Amino acid sequence: MNYKTPFSVRKGVIYDADGRKAKLWGVNYYAPFNHNFYNIEELGKDHFKAIDEDIRHLKLLGADFIRMHLYDREITDRGGNIVENKNMRVLDYLIDQCEKNGIFLMITPTVWWNTVKNQIFQDRVYAYWYLESQDAFGFSNYFSVDAMIWDSDAIQCQKVYLNALFSRKNTVSGKRMNEYSNIVSIELFNEPQFPSLGLTRQEPDENTPDTGALACSRGPVRRKLIRKWEEFRAAHPEESDEEKAFSRFRIACIRNYFETLWPVVDEYFGKHVIKAQFPSYSGLIPEDLKELFDTCSIDALTLGTYLNADGFDSTCTDSANHLTLAKQWFERYETLPRGRHARIAYEFDASSTGNGYPLAAIAAEYARHDVQMAAYFTYTPYAAAAWNPGWLVHFLNIAHTPSRAAGFAAAGELFRNNEPGDPIEFGPESWQGKNYRIERRDDRVIYKDEHSFFYSNSNTEPLENIGQLERVVGRGNSLFAECSGNGCYFLEKKSDRKWSLTLMPKQAFMMDPGRGKSYRRMANRYVNCRKEPPVSMLFEEEIDFRLIAKKIVSATTDDGKIIFADADGNVRLAPGEYTLEVEG
Repeated sequence: MNYKTPFSVRKGVIYDADGRKAKLWGVNYYAPFNHNFYNIEELGKDHFKAIDEDIRHLKLLGADFIRMHLYDREITDRGGNIVENKNMRVLDYLIDQCEKNGIFLMITPTVWWNTVKNQIFQDRVYAYWYLESQDAFGFSNYFSVDAMIWDSDAIQCQKVYLNALFSRKNTVSGKRMNEYSNIVSIELFNEPQFPSLGLTRQEPDENTPDTGALACSRGPVRRKLIRKWEEFRAAHPEESDEEKAFSRFRIACIRNYFETLWPVVDEYFGKHVIKAQFPSYSGLIPEDLKELFDTCSIDALTLGTYLNADGFDSTCTDSANHLTLAKQWFERYETLPRGRHARIAYEFDASSTGNGYPLAAIAAEYARHDVQMAAYFTYTPYAAAAWNPGWLVHFLNIAHTPSRAAGFAAAGELFRNNEPGDPIEFGPESWQGKNYRIERRDDRVIYKDEHSFFYSNSNTEPLENIGQLERVVGRGNSLFAECSGNGCYFLEKKSDRKWSLTLMPKQAFMMDPGRGKSYRRMANRYVNCRKEPPVSMLFEEEIDFRLIAKKIVSATTDDGKIIFADADGNVRLAPGEYTLEVEG
C-alpha cells in the first residue's frame, strides 16, 4: 500500500494523511556507518552502488521501511557540529534513494555506541594516534551513555548536533531533512539509559561480565552525577525516602532532556513526523516515569524484541523453539492497557539462527498487539554479506540467508494483513492464522491470500485461487512452481501470458556465520574482510525452473536473449532477472 505522508497518531494508532491505518515492515540498514561502511570500503566496493543494489533487493522482499540510528561519533566533532565526510555523503544518498523508491524512514540521530572507526584508526596509526587524527571524533566519545540524559554539556552537544543535522542541505538533492516526505518518524536517542540510584551507590566494576554496564558513568563522570544528585537532594529535604527522592531527581533530568531537545525537532518538522521515544528494552514505561511519558509531547513508544535462546552472544540457536520464546516474550503485553502512544518496533530478531520462522512469529505477535512499524536488526549489505561482518548474531541478506529472507518476506505480508483480534491457533510446533501458517519443522512460513502466495520452504499447500495469483515469493517446490536451487525466487504477473522472474543463486555456508562463541561481545567484534575468509558462497551454476500452474514457453533476459523451455515447460536459467512467457 502506498501511504500518503505526513503520518499522525490518534488514540494510539498511526494514520497516514488520507486517514488509512499505516503498517510498515522493514529493516535497520547501515551502509553509511560503522561495520558496514568500513567493510564495503575495505573490499573496494562502491557505497552508492551497494545502496542501489540493496534497495532493489529490499523492495523484492517487500520492505517499505528503514530505521537507522546515525553513528554520531563518525559525523560530529567534540561540540556536536557536523563533520562533512564520506559517511554523510553516503547517508545523503541513501535518504534520497529511499524517497525515490517509496521507502519510509525513521531516523534516530544519536546512537552513542562506539564505532569500529575508532578501532580501525587506532590500529592503523597506533602510537601516532591522537583525537584529531580522525576526520571525526564525535561528542559521544566524551560522555557515558546515561550522561547523555542528565549532563548539561552532553545535552548542549546534542542540541547543537540536531540543529546542524536538520538545517544542513543534502549533498545529493539540496533538500533539508524536513523536506523529505518519506521521513515519518524521529527518535532522539537509541536505547537511552536513564540514571539509576544504584549507579550513585557503586561504580561498575571494569571486570564485570556485564560489559554493558561499562557504558554507564564511571570515574569523574559518575562523581559529577553524584554531585548533581546531592544538590537535588539538598534542595528537596521534604522527601526523606531516598528511592522516592531519586525518582523525582531522574524525572527532573529526563523532563529537562525532553524539554530541551524535542523542541528542536518541532522547530524543523512541526507535526510532520511521529516523535518516538524509547522507555525501556521491553517497550514498557517504568512505573515512576508513566506520568512524565503520558504528559510529554511524544507520539509513540519504541520497543525492541530479541528472542535470545541462549543469551545475546550465543552460538547457533537453530534447534531452539522460537515459537515458545516468542509467546513468552509477548506475555508482558497480554494485560497491558492501551495508552495514547502508538507502538513502533525499532529493532527485532531471533539471535544466532538462520531460520526464518522466528521472524514470522514476531510479526504475528506484532500484528496481534498493534505494533505498526517494525524494523529487523539488521540487514547486511550484499556487497559484504558473504562475510557476515558487523553484528554477527544478526544476519539477513536476500542471497546469503535464503531461508531467512523468504521467511522475512512472508512475515511482512502476515504483519500487514492481520490485526488485533484476528484468530490465531498457538501450538508448540506451529501457529495458524487466518491467512498464514508458521511451522518450526523445516523452518516453514506460508502466507496466502487472493492474489499472493509466499513460502519459505518446499510445501504442498493447496491453491484454490491459483488463476488469480499475481505475486509469488518462495523457495524450493510448491504447487505453483518448482526450483532446483535453494535461493529465493520472485514472480510477478504482468499479463495473462507474461510474468517477471527474479531468480537468486544457490547458496551454501562454508562455516558458522556467527563464528562461534567468543569472550568478546559479538556486537563489538570487528571483522576485517581482507583478513578473514567468507562464511557464505553463491554458485553461478544454472538452475532448473518451471511453473506448475502454467507451462513456460520461454524466458527472456533484459538484453533480449531468449531461452526456450523444453516440452514439459522446464527452463534452465542462470541467476538473474527474466520475463517469462507462458501458455495462454
